Formats: sequence, structure tokens, C-alpha cells
Amino acid sequence: MSQDTILLIWDRIGDYHLSRVKACEKLLGAPVFTADLAGTDNLYKWDSIAKTTHTVLSSKPAEQSDIWNRFRTFRRIIKTHSIAVVAMPYGRTEYHIFLLYARLKGIRTIIFSESWYSRGKLKDFLKSLLLKSLGNYFFVSGKRAFDHFTKNYKINPEKIETGYSVVDNNHFQRRLFTEKKYVLTIARYSEEKNLSFLIDSYAKSVISNTYNLMLIGEGPLRPALQSQIDILGLSDRVQLAGWVPYAALPKAYAEAVVFVLPSSFEPWGLVVNEAMSAGLPILVSDACGCMPELVAEGVNGWSFNSNTQQELIERLNAFAALSEKGIEITGKNSMQLIRNYTPDTWAGSIARLAQAGR
Repeated sequence: MSQDTILLIWDRIGDYHLSRVKACEKLLGAPVFTADLAGTDNLYKWDSIAKTTHTVLSSKPAEQSDIWNRFRTFRRIIKTHSIAVVAMPYGRTEYHIFLLYARLKGIRTIIFSESWYSRGKLKDFLKSLLLKSLGNYFFVSGKRAFDHFTKNYKINPEKIETGYSVVDNNHFQRRLFTEKKYVLTIARYSEEKNLSFLIDSYAKSVISNTYNLMLIGEGPLRPALQSQIDILGLSDRVQLAGWVPYAALPKAYAEAVVFVLPSSFEPWGLVVNEAMSAGLPILVSDACGCMPELVAEGVNGWSFNSNTQQELIERLNAFAALSEKGIEITGKNSMQLIRNYTPDTWAGSIARLAQAGR
């Protein structure tokens, strides 16, 4: 069966995007074209990529509008490479224009989304009109997003694939035994990540007697979090480590005993995929989109209410009570479960959606 030429677009293409692209090229046996909305952004410190099949649509940061230049470059890619399928998110005006242009030209469109939050009946209705006008098919993160798209946006379930949110599991897989030093969280230092809640819970849990707490990330709440750590007298046990490069993340996971994501707002939570790939037990808040798929209660970890501190303290205490063998088994269960979410499964979904409208 001949393959159509595919163009994948994101704001900025990082390492976990590249693993998906490579899996697509392997499965399809053909180059997959990619584009960055911009060469830089104000959030992630990803390196730019240089490939003949890759294009940067604008020299301006992703957060800055550059609609005409981005559209002009997008249109040139479509024409030069006879693109038959485009796939991208939909959260910016540029994406709306790209998708509308593709629809008008008879190019099949796939929309990426991790969203599962209703904005109210009127807003959901208006967004459903937008999505139906722009997307032929939809590639969403998981069950919560699928339910949101079918129930609130009234999207035909047959036009939706789940499993969008994956990482390169092999990159994070633990290869050597390493001494376990800390409870780990990787998150931006911002309000929705709920890190103050975690620090306070950790201070009140018996796990603080055995393991330190490592917070990898960066963001506007660093001064407030450091002040909280100092006031609680935890400066020798809680570390704000800053950003860690992608290449160094496997070591950070390998030295952790358990991974915690306490977010009060989290469309999915790819760091949970990473932690599970590294063989870590997980504690994940119920506000994380990945919770229904990735947390098997008491098997590879536990979930907790993101607003109930006592619940997180109890989960931390329950983990602290596990034997060394129990921790090992729980981590292995994580590795087993996450094998269902890989760049190869991602590529399979893209291939099915790309073929669906032929």
C-alpha cells in the first residue's frame, strides 16, 4: 500500500516529539516532514533540530504572533512536498489557519489534543463547531480526553484515536543498579503543579525520615518554594535542582525511589510515562489526565486527591512502609504497564488515521 506524505507540526519539537517522528518513519518506510511553529519559546530549553525534512516556520518565539510568515512557509511546504496529511495541535490562531487551508485544499487533517476539561455548555458547543470544521480526525491522550471529545464536543468516536501522550521509553529505562536517594518530582515551579502542597505533605510524612525530596524544574515560584523549605527547616532534605537536560534525566530517575506528580491541573503528565519507563513506583494526583490509564491502584502506585493533604501523606506513608522487595515489584509493574504507550504505538495510530480518509 502506498503511503501519503505526512507533515507533523508542533510549537517546538523536543526529544519526545523526535522519538514519535522516527517511529513514524520506521513504520511507514518513508520520510515524515516536520515543522516548528518557532525556533525558540519562553518555557522549554529544547535544542533545535536540523534535518532536510524539517522547517522552522518563524524566527519569532512561539508565543509571539507571526501569522503571515508562518502561513506562507506552511503553504510552501504543502506545495513543494505534495503533503497529503497534516497533523498538529489546535490551540493557536496559526493552527486554525493551517488546518482550514488544508481542509479547503482537500488535505486530510489530524488534530492533537490532551484536553479533557469542559468550559461550560456554550463554550464546548462553540469549540465543537470549530473542531468539526478543522479536523477530519483526532488523536487524543487517553480516556478522559476521549470522553470529553465524544460527550462535550459530539465528535464521532470512530474519528478518534487515543494514545497520543507517549515518550521514548527506552531512553529512560534503568540499566544499572543505583542507590535510591530521594522522592522525585519533575515539574515547572508554577501554581498548577501544586509543589507547595507536596513539600508540606512530605514534611508531615514519615518518608521524610528516610528519603530526601528532589524537585527538578524551574519557574516563577522558585523564591516562594525556597522560602517555604527554609521556614520548614528542610533545606538539608529538599532540593530545588533547576532544569536537567534530557540526556541527564535517566540518571535522575535512576536515583529516585518513587515519583510523585501532585498537580492540581495537568492535561496528561508525560513525566509519569518517563518515571514508569525508569521502573519507578508512582504517586499521581487525580487532577492528572494520565491517572486512569497509568495508575493501577496498589499495583504500580497510588492516586490521591490534589486538594486533600492527608490523602497524600497517607500515600507517602504507605509507600514508606513497603519492603525493598515490595518497592521493586511495584516499579516492575510500572515498566510493564507503560509498554502499552510507546512511540511505536503512537506511529501506528498516526498511520491508521492517515489511511482512514483515503
